[in-house]
Amino acid sequence: MFFGIDIGGTKLQFALGVNEEVFVLDKVPTPGSYCDLLKVVEETYFAAERKFGGKIEGIGIGLPGTFTKEKVVWVPNIPYIEGQDLAGDLRDRLEVDVFIGNDAQLALVGEVWKGSGCGYGNAVLMSIGTGIGGAIMIGGKVVKGRRGAAGALGWLNLDASVPGDKNHGYLENHASGSAIARAGEAQNPPMTPYEIVEKAKKGDALGVKIMTQAGHLIGAGLASIASVLDTEIIILSGGLSEEMDSFRESMDASFLEYAAPGVDQVPIVKSSLGNLSGAYGAVRLAMVRGDLWIG
Repeated sequence: MFFGIDIGGTKLQFALGVNEEVFVLDKVPTPGSYCDLLKVVEETYFAAERKFGGKIEGIGIGLPGTFTKEKVVWVPNIPYIEGQDLAGDLRDRLEVDVFIGNDAQLALVGEVWKGSGCGYGNAVLMSIGTGIGGAIMIGGKVVKGRRGAAGALGWLNLDASVPGDKNHGYLENHASGSAIARAGEAQNPPMTPYEIVEKAKKGDALGVKIMTQAGHLIGAGLASIASVLDTEIIILSGGLSEEMDSFRESMDASFLEYAAPGVDQVPIVKSSLGNLSGAYGAVRLAMVRGDLWIG
C-alpha cells in the first residue's frame, strides 16, 4: 500500500494506492501549525493501515511551493512549513520512506497515470485557478527544475512592454481567476468571478469580453509552450478549467493563431480527475519511490 497527500493552503487530501487501485480518503482542513500537520498525517496514516489491513510502504506528498531534498523552501500559503524537514520528520515518526513533489507536477503525474493523459509520455498541464501553475512531462518523466518548480506557466510573458511583477507572472496577472475577480470588482456594481462566467455563458457582452480576453491569453500562452516542447497533449486543471466553455472558443482561436505549424493539432483537454489529480500523483510518487523526475 502507498499513501498520498496533496497539501494545499486550505485542505489536505489523502489517498491510498492498493494494487494499482486508488482509494480516496479523508479531506480535512489544513492545520494551523506544523505540529498539528504532522499529527493529522500520522493519525490518518495509521487509520488507513487499520482500515485496509496492511502495511504502507511509502508516502508521497505534493506541496504548492519549492523545496530541496532536505528542506521546504517556499510555500506561500502555508508559511509554517518553510524551513522544515517535512520528509525527514514524517520518516522518523512513521518509519517509512517519504517523497515530496510540487503539487502541479504531481497533478500531471496523476492525470497521465489515471486521468485524461493516459497513454501519453509527453504532456503539459496548466492549472488555472486563483493563480496559474503547470508542469511538463517529457519521455514519461516530469521536468523538476533546480528548486523543484519547473513548469510555472503563470510566468509566461506575452507582452514585454508591461512592467514585471516580482510576485506574479504576466499570464497569471492577466488570465487567472484573480485577474477575472479584479475585472469584476472594477464594475459598477461589482461582480464576482462566478457572475462574470455566468454572464459570458448567457452571451452578455461584458461577461463575454472578459472571458474572451482570458481565453485569448491562455491560448497564446499554451501555443508558446507547445511550440517550444512539441508536446503530445495539453491538460487544463484548476477551478477555472471547469468553466472552459466560457472561454474555449477564444482560447482555441488564439492557440491556432500563435502555434507553430503542426503543433496546432495538439489536443487541449480538461482534467478528468479534477481536484483529486494531485493526490493520485502523490500516490504514484510513493509507488515509484520518487523516480519520476528529470532535471
